[in-house]
Amino acid sequence: MDNIVHIIHTTLSLLHKNKSVSAYQKKSALARIYSKNRCVCVSNGVKEDFIGIFGSTMPTTTIHNPIDRDSIQKLANAFVPEFQNYIIHVGSFKEAKRHDVLIRAYAKTDQSLPLLLLGKGKLKDSMKELVTELGLKEKVTFLGFHDNPFPYIKHAKFKVLTSDREGFALVIAESLALGTPVISTDCQSGPSELLPKNNLMPIRDIDAIAEKLSLAMNNPERFSSKFDKALLPTTVAKKYIDFVHE
Repeated sequence: MDNIVHIIHTTLSLLHKNKSVSAYQKKSALARIYSKNRCVCVSNGVKEDFIGIFGSTMPTTTIHNPIDRDSIQKLANAFVPEFQNYIIHVGSFKEAKRHDVLIRAYAKTDQSLPLLLLGKGKLKDSMKELVTELGLKEKVTFLGFHDNPFPYIKHAKFKVLTSDREGFALVIAESLALGTPVISTDCQSGPSELLPKNNLMPIRDIDAIAEKLSLAMNNPERFSSKFDKALLPTTVAKKYIDFVHE
């Protein structure tokens, strides 16, 4: 089974935070599976979390997700959005993405740039209710799901992420591939490995997020970051090959 590599995409401790028998059994089952093969974690944060749960008995390393920059840039030129001078958030409407925190923080700014929310999910309707409650219907637009989000990301003044947790935060790397500035919460794994400290915000801190949003609306270029060429597919593939042949 030497040709099998398990890819760990998330902070698994969050899946086993309760002490129930079923959670313990699932953890034990995963430990038996992972112990037989090499494991690759998509960020250092995920790796630290993984080793904290299962130990370091199996060969484990960090290899970030590949980003096909050329393909992303080509897709980003498919059309020009009908919107101009806006903030973009891309992500499913689920608890971990904390759209509620983003919307409440945005309400504390001067809303000089409109906020576009791209995605679908079970919490979408409740987020629409929150937008109405806060009097933001003229400032916040729900774009729904799009197979190709890249034109919206490319033409945004900046991208914002307010998640409680991420694995790698793929949308950050994709935004950097398009030259779009990004600000993000500093969750357990992902963002801090892709962005400088200046671009990070504490999770769930509405006031701090509102302050960073205001700074970014005033001067988006202040939060520009370079795309790391180490994320290109050929480089990532070589890391997998080297890891398997160690």
